[in-house]
Amino acid sequence: MKLKTGNQKLEPKAVNFHFLISSFCFLVSLIWLPTLPVKAAAPDPDSAEALEDAGHWKRARAIVEPRVAANPRDAQAACLLSRIKLAFGDLDGALKPAQQAVALEDGNSNYHFQLAQVYGEMAANASMFAAAGLAKKFMGELDASLARDPKNLEALDALMQYSFQAPGIMGGDKGKAHAIAEKLVQLSPVRGYLAQAELAREAKDFAKVEECFLKAVQADPKNYEAQTALAGFYTQPSYRKTEWAEKHAREAVQLNPSRAKGYSILAKVLASSSDGVNSKPFSPPPKEMSPTTSPPTLRLRTLCWNQELTSNEARPICGNTLRRRLKERSRTQLMLTGCWD
Repeated sequence: MKLKTGNQKLEPKAVNFHFLISSFCFLVSLIWLPTLPVKAAAPDPDSAEALEDAGHWKRARAIVEPRVAANPRDAQAACLLSRIKLAFGDLDGALKPAQQAVALEDGNSNYHFQLAQVYGEMAANASMFAAAGLAKKFMGELDASLARDPKNLEALDALMQYSFQAPGIMGGDKGKAHAIAEKLVQLSPVRGYLAQAELAREAKDFAKVEECFLKAVQADPKNYEAQTALAGFYTQPSYRKTEWAEKHAREAVQLNPSRAKGYSILAKVLASSSDGVNSKPFSPPPKEMSPTTSPPTLRLRTLCWNQELTSNEARPICGNTLRRRLKERSRTQLMLTGCWD
């Protein structure tokens, strides 16, 4: 056996660089993994929240009411139930679950905003003396919402509208309203431009309204609210642009076929055009939207002038349910109401 003497140099072992590199990369991944962007899962279109956002209040109610009954301490369910009650005009029924949600999770900005909404609607329907106290509660909850989340878009929008419309003695300040609208543009361009359009509408500056709606669509062409806002604006008699109204209404329908507003605007455009000669073929709303949209029902009201209403497009939009008999007479205003119960 060959022995190594003291004078004999030991050959150094080769360093395993692959092992060191892989170990280093593993440690780096442990440090950086929590900070890497993770693609959010697509929201469930059949969740109560998604149904409410799309205006499917009846379907949402069928989910939320059993959920609240099963667990009265479910703050989120209580807030959702309050939204449903408010959508159906049940102000007293909306108040209790909104208060319950805030009591369960006082730190949630959205729950305080929902309670503010209820107080605001109650104030709008109350006597002069009762409205003053309810308006104070409205502002208190709105302040609480923004204290917990200064970037809550819904709360900022509500504060903007209150500041613009309320008298000075009750905290109204039009300059503050415009400043909030500018802040909304910074936080969410589409929401901000829609807010500015609302202020311009209040000031009867309709050229500014159109400008803001166009900016909202340019900021995000895939935003449903922006498309329907611009389409609806172009159906107004003084600013009618039928071709553009139809274009943006169709864009909205393609973006979200389960929501009603795009169909409503498109129905108005198609029925008011001369026999729809230049209109593209149109598919009726999906069947799954029929029993749920727009509390308590979806109503499509369309003005028809100088024509018999025989359009094959307007009828399926209204679900083949005519609430008025269509009469053949020139320049008679016909109201076509589609309604799903």
